[in-house]
Amino acid sequence: MRSESCGLALLLALGGCYASNVVARADRAVAVTDVAQLPWRAATAADFTGLFESVSIEGEVALALRRVWYLFEDGGRYAGAALVDTDAGPAFQTLAGNWRLGDDGLRLDAAAPATVAAAPEHLRLQGSTGVVVLRRVPQW
Repeated sequence: MRSESCGLALLLALGGCYASNVVARADRAVAVTDVAQLPWRAATAADFTGLFESVSIEGEVALALRRVWYLFEDGGRYAGAALVDTDAGPAFQTLAGNWRLGDDGLRLDAAAPATVAAAPEHLRLQGSTGVVVLRRVPQW
């Protein structure tokens, strides 16, 4: 399936859409910090306030997703942008809606829930096709 036909909600929620072009793992992974060393714990709603950017993208979702940004507001609203690989080249996709954190994980609108964890200034979102680690953007 081509990434242009995938909604951003699926990409951001770690859905199964990816570009038909395959890029070597070393050329597609985003890794800025050693996320394995962070002290992960169960996320709470308070962990979600602010602007976050991806620092690590792993799994099938990394085939198309280069970078992602989320803005989470206290009232349950979010906005997101993703830089994705498409057959026509890199493109931004955006989405806005409502988020909630429940017993089943993080839900963006009607998308399937993602398992979430938090560490100081970081969030880890895990779905069936990969893991995205986000870092809070300072001074937002």
